Amino acid sequence: MMHNLVRNPASWYVAALAVACPVEELLPPDRLDRLLQWSSTNLANLHLWPQGHPVEALVVSAFVPQDSVWIWPLLALSTYTVVSLLGAGRTVALLALVHVGVTAATETMVWWRIHHGSLPPSDAYLLDTGPSYLVVAAMAVAMCRARQVWIRLVWLVLLGVAAPGLLDGITDGDCSAIGHVLAFTAGLTVVWTHRQRRATPDLITA
Repeated sequence: MMHNLVRNPASWYVAALAVACPVEELLPPDRLDRLLQWSSTNLANLHLWPQGHPVEALVVSAFVPQDSVWIWPLLALSTYTVVSLLGAGRTVALLALVHVGVTAATETMVWWRIHHGSLPPSDAYLLDTGPSYLVVAAMAVAMCRARQVWIRLVWLVLLGVAAPGLLDGITDGDCSAIGHVLAFTAGLTVVWTHRQRRATPDLITA
């Protein structure tokens, strides 16, 4: 049991987010602000080297929550369901793809709006860090594919509680809120694809 937990990437990710809570609380405000600025996946940081540091920002931002730091280790428990469904390697690849892909999509929207004058140039430097995109995708999977029905209901409730914050500003075209919708859609796509692949052998056999 313990051996399986240690080998599970979900355990390491939840632990990393749990460690981030006291670290962010203990850091002096100026150092925390510098960390958030450096790890933010905004246009300035995603610019290619040497002006930016896109790889470093994308990696570190997944481990540095910006708001409600304490809630993310709890919500990240949903990654266990993804691992049980897809396996460790595919889970890491999938959630990394969601994190990078949704970030790229939302920041492209920011760039487009700045370029066309609907957002100020200063929005290229907005704080945008945290694990929310990949965690929302994992929660969507857990809500549909957790082994016990009551666990699925728990994830449904948690997602419902978190939804107002995650979707804040969506009616005004907030890019982060749109990103959360994209991440949720990605999670549902994984569920649908997995069901289709499981159904295909049955159809062939029949």
